Amino acid sequence: MNGMFDEEHLQEIERKRKEWEAGPLKHSLDRFGVTESPNKFYTPLDVREFDFLEKVGFPGQYPFTAGAYPCSVPGSGPVTGGYHIGGGGGLVRAGRYLGYGTPEDTRDYYHSEIIRGRTGGPNIAFDLPTQIGLDSDDPQALGEVGKTGVAFDTLADLEVIYEPFRGANELDKIACNWTINAPANVILAAYIAIAEQRGIPLNKLRGTLQNDILKEYVARGTYIFPLRHSLRMTRDIIIYCIEHLPFLNPISISGYHMREAGASRVQALAFTLANAIAYLQVGVNAGLDVDTLVTRFTFNTLSGSMEVLKEICARRASRRMWAKIVRDRFGSKNPRNWILREAGGFMTGCWTATTKRPLNNLTRAVIGGVAGALAGYIPSVEPPYDEPLGLGWSIEAQQLAEDAARIIHHETKLGEVTDPFHRFVNQSATSIIG
Repeated sequence: MNGMFDEEHLQEIERKRKEWEAGPLKHSLDRFGVTESPNKFYTPLDVREFDFLEKVGFPGQYPFTAGAYPCSVPGSGPVTGGYHIGGGGGLVRAGRYLGYGTPEDTRDYYHSEIIRGRTGGPNIAFDLPTQIGLDSDDPQALGEVGKTGVAFDTLADLEVIYEPFRGANELDKIACNWTINAPANVILAAYIAIAEQRGIPLNKLRGTLQNDILKEYVARGTYIFPLRHSLRMTRDIIIYCIEHLPFLNPISISGYHMREAGASRVQALAFTLANAIAYLQVGVNAGLDVDTLVTRFTFNTLSGSMEVLKEICARRASRRMWAKIVRDRFGSKNPRNWILREAGGFMTGCWTATTKRPLNNLTRAVIGGVAGALAGYIPSVEPPYDEPLGLGWSIEAQQLAEDAARIIHHETKLGEVTDPFHRFVNQSATSIIG
């Protein structure tokens, strides 16, 4: 039996392909009155010159195309509370992204979730006035208070939000995320103040600040200060966290917002990596060693669309590009720091969801969960189907999303093979990513 890439065997495949094109394929095209097939079909001929080790390599090794890690953490599949709460290997993760209304409203929601058995800290969404530094009683905030997240005006507000997090969920036992950028330093200062009130050492605090101010200028407009001053604040937070908060990631670089603002797949990836380069550069310019700096960088989801094969290509390309940037452009010496650490894995994006017939959003999110598994992540089904109706979703929507992730992980067993699509994406990545 000849090997797949044996030259004699390739010639036989080429002969058979011509017969197929002139026979069954042409017959179908003539029948439908078209000259070009709407489908692509690949054979070993399309990858005959392909260098696997250079283009793909093995999972967990440079250039990380096939996956960021050699294998998944045993037991790290979807667990109670969603894929990013709990997990195997002693991992500590923040909970589902939410926040709405007053601090008391959000506190009561977290309290009810803890009673239901959830573990992990909050991933807090803040309303638009908070995101641009306005008090809730500012006339410009009229109609927006508590609408896209929880309102935050004073230290007392964050104290209220964190009232449920005591005992087994005390601050030194959980991880927290704060999805905010322009006033990220104020939120961090308030959290540190709460920790000090409770007698918790700063070196025990875990979590991630978004602190990704550049994408606010690119996509959202929720910035407060001129660009240079804002970037300096981002840099100062990074430096402070590296010096005083060893387990708190000072930045999470996001690609999602570019997609929602209208960027294409390629544009969103380009903006995201360009922003990440800028943050690395300001840190290096401040005198930080690149390997000390980049180990604290995380990426929020690069988002996605319903074109899952192309999105899988984009994910693989992003891992490969980041590894080259960190290693070759910035001279990082530690291979572990060449990994693109993307939180959330894969989601189709809230921008693909609709308010009409919201149950259809579950189908969209399940497709995203399947794509995530095929792209090398723990399957996550996000967002819950009723998210277009507001943050702080119904229990039923949460449960369906979590059950869907379990079905993908445990019943379809898509996670059993790492990077199963590499033949397709290796051939098509050039045309998809550019």
